[in-house]
Amino acid sequence: MNYTRKRALLACDFCRHRKRRCDGKKPCSTCRDSNADCVYKELPFDRVEDASPNAVIDRLARIESLLEHQNQQINQLSTRSSPISYPTSQADYFSAYPQQSEYLPSTSAAIDPQLDSPQFLIPKNHATLPITLLSLPMVRNLLGEYPRDYFFEIEEKLPLPGLLGKLYDSPPVWPSIDIPTLDALTDNYFQHVHPHHPLFTRCMFTSWQDQLIQGENMEDIGASICFCVYALGTICSDEGGEYERDEALGLQFFQPALRVMLHKLVWDFRPSTNLCHALLLAASYFAHLGRPLHSWKMAQFSSRIFLSLLESRKHRLSSAEFEEAELRTFWQCFTVECDRIAELDVPRSGIEPLGDRMRLPHSTDPSDNDNTIYFIAEHAIRRLLNRIHNSLYGPDISVTSPNPGLPTSPNQAWQNLNLQKLLPLSSELNRQLEEWYFSIPDYQRPVKGTSQLSNDRARVLRLRYYAARHIIHRPFLLQMIFLQHEGQSPSSTSVLSPDPYSESPVVLEKCEACIDSCVTYLYNVVEMIEKRSPYLWTFSQSCMACLVMLWVAENTAALHTYVPQNMQPIQSMVLTNLRKWATKDSTFAAEVHIIEQLVFNDSMEA
Repeated sequence: MNYTRKRALLACDFCRHRKRRCDGKKPCSTCRDSNADCVYKELPFDRVEDASPNAVIDRLARIESLLEHQNQQINQLSTRSSPISYPTSQADYFSAYPQQSEYLPSTSAAIDPQLDSPQFLIPKNHATLPITLLSLPMVRNLLGEYPRDYFFEIEEKLPLPGLLGKLYDSPPVWPSIDIPTLDALTDNYFQHVHPHHPLFTRCMFTSWQDQLIQGENMEDIGASICFCVYALGTICSDEGGEYERDEALGLQFFQPALRVMLHKLVWDFRPSTNLCHALLLAASYFAHLGRPLHSWKMAQFSSRIFLSLLESRKHRLSSAEFEEAELRTFWQCFTVECDRIAELDVPRSGIEPLGDRMRLPHSTDPSDNDNTIYFIAEHAIRRLLNRIHNSLYGPDISVTSPNPGLPTSPNQAWQNLNLQKLLPLSSELNRQLEEWYFSIPDYQRPVKGTSQLSNDRARVLRLRYYAARHIIHRPFLLQMIFLQHEGQSPSSTSVLSPDPYSESPVVLEKCEACIDSCVTYLYNVVEMIEKRSPYLWTFSQSCMACLVMLWVAENTAALHTYVPQNMQPIQSMVLTNLRKWATKDSTFAAEVHIIEQLVFNDSMEA
């Protein structure tokens, strides 16, 4: 007979100090019987959890309260921001729930204790990194060996551009205050940059700018925010990749801004939301430059200040209240850091575990409601992406590479996943992806496919959708490639035996979904990588990953018919746009070199 040991993964303080068994409930039975306060410490990142198929699917199902909360929030904002009554599709997930005002706090927001569900953190040493695809035998034979930290090493060696490399070589030089020029840059910022991360309102910015124009204190953090806005307003209009011109990069604004915020970061002893905003704007600036490590560093500083803000209040997390600006700060920190963890597996600040417990922001400015809806929707799919990384790409799934300097080979990563686990997991994750998609209001939901969209925020959401769909189905394609090219019969723990795997319609359907997602992603991303945005580096990495997957699929007998025959034109468009940013010794240059070596059949025939 099998006995299940029911014991909490982390005992409460009362049980731990008295060395009593804790059942993990809130409150636990021991504390309830003893009339004691039942308090749990934060769960560590490396806690052990049941990884059985049923347990993982159960954890995924219990995330539904988060989706419901997100959908209710978006629907409330949609109702308030829409000038007309938009018809509600029967497929809208949130339409099944009654509209209750309690989901939308009025003046402040708190963490909902009912949302305290099992967390899906991106695992350390996860196997989703684009660099892991270069360890596929076919790709390795073509390109050679690439270490796991290859792109990280490239980025950390790059010098800071222009004036930023001489930050403390001379006294600060403040830019001239020409009001018409500054107003034009501000308009540019709020039109092109603000929609991606609406941290503050135009009214709030105006108050900081008024103080700057009056010259009250040039070294105040409000002045730093203003200078960042002017720098971003300058750089977002640079579509030619002019890295050499300080003026085109707005460095005359960003250098003093960076100098002020770094001084405040070191010597201010009280956490400040405005300093978080300045650092997040700096993170956006570096992201527009295509500098992921510098962007991550600024966001990590902001995350740590926010965590200090939590600690300074001396509240339990479940009862701490946050103003709207603080909620927006948290969610921007969360998304930027999770993006970098997914791409480069960088160190964590500790902000990620709060993602399933923090309330979503709401709109305080009716004119900003649409931006807020896009803002919430993007953070929601970032959480879903984290669940995908955790469920399908964790180190407990992958087999460690024999050479620790090389990435775990994707053809090794799925040997511990059997079809019984992989199929329900991928189906559940794909179902949640579709629920997220239909939670976006009809009038803002990006149409699937490749049709033109009206704004970059809709384009980003559509790209997020296809990126998630790609990695949900990637394990099937990788295993098919492994079986076809290695010519090995998988063991009893592998996905499928050779014959059923190669003949299974459901597996081929999953492979086709992965290929279709990669192709659709590439056609959508071309427009975004021809200009600067906070997603420039992220999109370039995803382009490389999609093209590698398609090239390998085309060279696999069972899959090549699913790959379009006209891959060369889209590959050429991607290369043309990436070359704009491919300065010497940059990641962009390395990506261009890799993509150029992927020869598709249509280009060979030509």
